[in-house]
Amino acid sequence: MFEKLLDSFEKLCLQIIIEILLVPVTIFKLFQDPKRCYDLSVHEMEKEETDRFHDYLSPIKLSVYTSVIVSVLLMDYSGEQSFISKIKGLSMVEKALFIFLMNNFTAVVFSILLLGYKKEKVNTITFRTLLFSFIYTTVYTSTPFFILILSAMFLGQTVNVQSYLDHIDKLTASGDYSVRDYIFFIIFIVFMILGVIGLIKLFKALHYILKENFRYHPYVVWFFTLLFFIIQVYYARGFI
Repeated sequence: MFEKLLDSFEKLCLQIIIEILLVPVTIFKLFQDPKRCYDLSVHEMEKEETDRFHDYLSPIKLSVYTSVIVSVLLMDYSGEQSFISKIKGLSMVEKALFIFLMNNFTAVVFSILLLGYKKEKVNTITFRTLLFSFIYTTVYTSTPFFILILSAMFLGQTVNVQSYLDHIDKLTASGDYSVRDYIFFIIFIVFMILGVIGLIKLFKALHYILKENFRYHPYVVWFFTLLFFIIQVYYARGFI
């Protein structure tokens, strides 16, 4: 009995380690080519259920490792007066579940809208493919914050942007910079660069998904791409 318990624990630990290692691999692949948000979902959904997402992390798990973890940490650590920071009285599991659903709300809405256009039911492969594709696109807004907040916690800095800018002003006036300040400043610049790149990649990914599923005039596709982009960016501000 005890040996079986150890075997199960060993498999669980191994699975967690593999999934953690697949996080940067999946993020890199998605940033490398935004079309993979849709193409990868289509490719994996064509496989048998037991054979899916072996080489990449599934969008559900990727969202948990990035947006949910970041949101929970921001809620308890950042001190920012955002909607997400005002949620109190929930356990960690309840927080994670609530934030996961909220973070991926736009993915569900976009999928249902396209599903209605294609006149298909919710319980079809098409819906899961669209849902997975749109969940993958959330990586472009959550990844920069994922890097920033982990770096900030490791260096003992704040992730409150205004507080950080005030801190920089005080350092500029006094000239008393530490090595930690220089490191975090570099990380902050990287965060800003990744944020801009992420927005560009997000727009391209949304346009490709709509182009593959929305058979109208190109101008109509571009209009809905811009609309979906604005909605997703606006909505993500309070939940990443």
